[in-house]
Amino acid sequence: MTTMIEAPPGAEQPAPPLRRGTRLTAVVLVAGIASLPMLMPAGLAPGPGNTGLPDLALVGVTATMLMWAGTRRLPVRWPFLLPTLLTIIAGGIAAIVNDAGALTLVKDLFVLLWAVSIANLGRDPSLLKVALRAFVWIGTCYAIVMIVGFVLGIEAMSGKQLDGERAMFTFGDANYASNWFICIFFISRATRFPETPKRRWAVCGILLAAEVLTGSNGGLLALVIAILLGYLFRLFREGKAHHAIAVGAFAVFVAGAGTTVVTQVNIQPLLDQASAASPILRDSIGRTTGESTQSRSTVLATTIQMIDDQTHPWGIGPGQTEKQMLVRQETYVREAHNDYVASVLERGFLGGAALIVLVFVLLLRCVRIARRGALTGEYARLVPRPELFGALVAVFLISGLFYETLHYRHGWALFGLIAALDLFGGEEAR
Repeated sequence: MTTMIEAPPGAEQPAPPLRRGTRLTAVVLVAGIASLPMLMPAGLAPGPGNTGLPDLALVGVTATMLMWAGTRRLPVRWPFLLPTLLTIIAGGIAAIVNDAGALTLVKDLFVLLWAVSIANLGRDPSLLKVALRAFVWIGTCYAIVMIVGFVLGIEAMSGKQLDGERAMFTFGDANYASNWFICIFFISRATRFPETPKRRWAVCGILLAAEVLTGSNGGLLALVIAILLGYLFRLFREGKAHHAIAVGAFAVFVAGAGTTVVTQVNIQPLLDQASAASPILRDSIGRTTGESTQSRSTVLATTIQMIDDQTHPWGIGPGQTEKQMLVRQETYVREAHNDYVASVLERGFLGGAALIVLVFVLLLRCVRIARRGALTGEYARLVPRPELFGALVAVFLISGLFYETLHYRHGWALFGLIAALDLFGGEEAR
């Protein structure tokens, strides 16, 4: 969907190079990307409504994008507008019916602006190159800072939890941090940046080490599945469908056999030994059969029961799960920890429909850019393995089963990269 800013008559013309303006735009873009993890820097509490430095940076990025497009008389594209409007409408109805949760609707619009801003700036391949490399270098530097802080015991650098060994960096949530480092890992692999294999593998190794320190079991599971999916997508893209089917069937067999062994054999002694060997293992795989798994099961059962107990189809209101659990005097009070359940519980059947539309649009864009020859020119050189963006979306979809990821700010910024490749990466699109 498009909003025109003094659009010229006839076909859209390429923008003339404005070096000074482009440099300023690049600086603001890099600063915005650098701000994305800064939700609780040095342990500082977030602002009203969980606002933070990224929201302030977004205002600057959006304003810069609008001025950049305006000076070039280019239309502003609005990717993901339809699912976001459906989400806001569903949330608005729920907020009116329940007289609660209206502030969350503003957040829905804000995360959309990340995608809109980066997608439109990605019209210029040089700015898209800046964005992609900024994600990799900044994400890697943040990983190094977190690792060094963890090793030296400097909690202001590592963001280590007060009640455990899991590192959160500046996100205030270890699962949030895990998702960020996984995203940077896949961007590095999709862009093959750094160019030399040794440097690229070093970057990937640093990012994986940082992910392990977060102790996120859900993140680790999503990472493993996404790596497999990325390989399968590559085989399909290269015309080796029979190889992909064979590898996929073998992976399903191994996963099924492993699940059977885990459910039939008592692995608790092994988990206890691992937990005793390292605090990191204790706070990661050591939680797979303990209190963490039980609490998630309790939250899931409670939220499903809350859906069944509703007297109307509009939901309990955006962001109201924890509050309603308190009202119901539940034994374990938490957020939904599941994107799919939360959408239906808080925004009713319209919220579920909006989520389905969003997932469909995301997957459609990933399929379009992953086709052989879909990306041309500079875009193909910038992203030689675009199918890995599909694997990256799979990370969010899988992680959404364990915690709410579809409102992550950096997630929507990455959705903007996908939209930029889809909208402007092909010769016909340009």
